[in-house]
Amino acid sequence: MSSNLGRLRGEDLARSSGPLDGVPKTGSRWSEGAGVLVEETSTRDGASLASRQEWQLAIRVAASKGICKSELLPKFLLYVCEHYLLGNAHEITEQRIGTQIFNRATDYNPGEDNIVRSYARLLRKRLDEYFEGPGITEPLRLSIPRGGYVPSFCPRADEQGVQPETDVRSQNATLPSAAAAPPAPPLQKEEASTPRWRPAWGSIALGLVSGLLLALSWRIALPFAPADRPQGPSHVIWMQLFQQNRNTLIVPADSGLGILENLTGRLVSVEEYASKAYLSDLKPPAGIGTQNFNDLLRQRYTSVVALNITSRLTQLPEFIPNRSEVRYARSITAEDIKNSNVILLGSSHTNPWVSLFEERMNFVLQYTPQVDESFIINQHPTGREQKIYRNGTDATANHTYGVIDYLPSLGDAGHVLIIQGLNMAATQAAADTLFNAQAMKPILQQAALPNGALKPFELLVETSSIGATAPAAQIIAVRFYS
Repeated sequence: MSSNLGRLRGEDLARSSGPLDGVPKTGSRWSEGAGVLVEETSTRDGASLASRQEWQLAIRVAASKGICKSELLPKFLLYVCEHYLLGNAHEITEQRIGTQIFNRATDYNPGEDNIVRSYARLLRKRLDEYFEGPGITEPLRLSIPRGGYVPSFCPRADEQGVQPETDVRSQNATLPSAAAAPPAPPLQKEEASTPRWRPAWGSIALGLVSGLLLALSWRIALPFAPADRPQGPSHVIWMQLFQQNRNTLIVPADSGLGILENLTGRLVSVEEYASKAYLSDLKPPAGIGTQNFNDLLRQRYTSVVALNITSRLTQLPEFIPNRSEVRYARSITAEDIKNSNVILLGSSHTNPWVSLFEERMNFVLQYTPQVDESFIINQHPTGREQKIYRNGTDATANHTYGVIDYLPSLGDAGHVLIIQGLNMAATQAAADTLFNAQAMKPILQQAALPNGALKPFELLVETSSIGATAPAAQIIAVRFYS
């Protein structure tokens, strides 16, 4: 795997370092608690952290359904809890969390990159849901008071009388006695290791399997990528999407979701997708085994076309490795999209985040559960343009259509690029057009602004497909926006 392709981080591919390699370092011991792998460390007074009821509570919460779906949330929670319980509350800062949990550079600016605050808001919400639901009988309540990231452990009996904002305890504070802890699964006790934090991931087995599958797919996709890295700028659109002062997210299609929608005949809305409600709402149709259906719900699949496009993006001369990240569609939030430049691969059928921008589009893909029956609506036809563009039949048997959208981001501060099509061949054709500097030159000349930026635009691309490949493509309609 090349250095660029090795940058899959965070929720999509576990980093191959430390305990995540599957082999503990000499002198360290690993135990399983509530489905989360954690390393036993020592507190300053020599007592095992694993025996602390606060740590056992943190493990149970990290492994709860609402939190373990994201590998970053358990990691965030266990990091701050461990530092606090070891008496290192002074080290729990936004800067350190950003570098240790979210793999940001040591000199990154939290004022420009608010990923820690975004995840902290989500984590606080998930904590509230846990203690109001499955954790309602817990004798302690764990919270992260607003205004900081130091956790608080409060007896439930005292909850009404304690203001979370003032319950941030110092490293010398007396913690509740372990005698009051509820029964917990026994933890293997060995000689404790040096009190140094190492990542603790929720549902790590699933994360590793998914990451390895995705990494393997990358290697399969490599032969489709251009053999030679271009030496000069391809065109100005890439300079707009890859910037030194703003992060860029590349989001491949969720092909597993597309299969689920075809099987159930129902399109998952972006609201259901963001909240993960569809994971419980979708039911297997007749003739589909529950185990196979649930596998589609859990696993992370994408197409070779999406991997090919992503590979080509990472080889552009404008690509900025330390400001760019490949994230799976199920692993991002609307806040991520708002605060980054984003490249979305696939239509709303396989990448529901695309629907956030459909009200700004003229060429809108309409989903139907029948394979190859989806179509594109031309909202405002001009000249000889059609109102509807469908996959070809009869005389136009192999014709299909893709769309390129270059639009302002949700907060209008950045840019979003959407590459989508009625099928994989159409998506590939749209991408090929975008990477073709000569084909894009007249488009970008018309879109150019005096300050060097680009007007938003849309392109409708037609191709003659053979199977899942697109041998030729041409731009048949264009829209520019001020």
